[in-house]
Amino acid sequence: MMTFKKTAFLTPLFFLFLLSPVRALQKSETLFFNFYYEKESLPISSLIKNADPAARKVKVLTGFFPKEKIDVFIAADKNEFKTFQPENAQVPDWAVGVAFPSQNLMILLKKKNTSLAPVFRHELNHILLGQAFKGKEKVPRWLDEGLAMIVAGEWNLSNMATMTGAVLSGSVIPMEDITSHFPYEESRAKIAYAQSFYFISFLKGKFGDSSFKRFLTEYSKYHNFNLAIRKTYFLDWWEVEDMWRQYLRLRFNWIPIITSTGFLWFVASIIFVIGYFHKKRKSRLKLKEWEEEEAFIYDDDEMKMKMKIRCTRTFHKTL
Repeated sequence: MMTFKKTAFLTPLFFLFLLSPVRALQKSETLFFNFYYEKESLPISSLIKNADPAARKVKVLTGFFPKEKIDVFIAADKNEFKTFQPENAQVPDWAVGVAFPSQNLMILLKKKNTSLAPVFRHELNHILLGQAFKGKEKVPRWLDEGLAMIVAGEWNLSNMATMTGAVLSGSVIPMEDITSHFPYEESRAKIAYAQSFYFISFLKGKFGDSSFKRFLTEYSKYHNFNLAIRKTYFLDWWEVEDMWRQYLRLRFNWIPIITSTGFLWFVASIIFVIGYFHKKRKSRLKLKEWEEEEAFIYDDDEMKMKMKIRCTRTFHKTL
């Protein structure tokens, strides 16, 4: 059973550049992590409990494992999130997590009614990749981010919609343009993240999980991206890129969208809703028609009321 040690923690001098003014934080230790936070809550407790198992799962997926203990600061709000970051750090305003691999440091923003686990796994991958390469190789940003998204299980319909829109509108970003950095502007950054996710998915789907894991091993061993591609896939990088572009054309166009199971269920749901409201409206008109007919037949007010109630009951049974 995994255990962790919890202590009161006063920010030490070497973290003064992070926190101003000095504040008391709680500290919880696990085998691979030191967690720092102001106030314990259920999401934080759950994160701490599952942190080491998450690290072991990342090892299964990538082959990378924590070589040094990682510090995880959990910010209670946006201001604290910025305060925890090292000086001169350039982090987008929309970010909810950030990793600094050279410092084995991760900072997470705690948001109401939101699990910390996916962001934690995402940033953990950044740090483990940094530890594996030890700063000796500038890992392509698309590889770093795409792998982090795979590890965190960040596939969703929004990513698919972003990628589909980019392909259909001709807005796909050349891979070389997202090798050293991502666009800072949010909408373009979303395309870059979606591309990265789907490129890793393409490699794993086309050549298999074991081949992708071998590619990561070769890359971290020789620190040579093109060599790792050739040794793993027996292809040059430009050939892999051609296959990727072909994959995009086949995977993200109108035909797969309109023939997909999800789309057909969506259309069926719309038809059902329209049919329901049409039937409801038709029944209301029928009720009104019955009431008008009864008004001509019955002069007595009490009898009119009884017939109105009877009509209403009949109306509800038809819905």
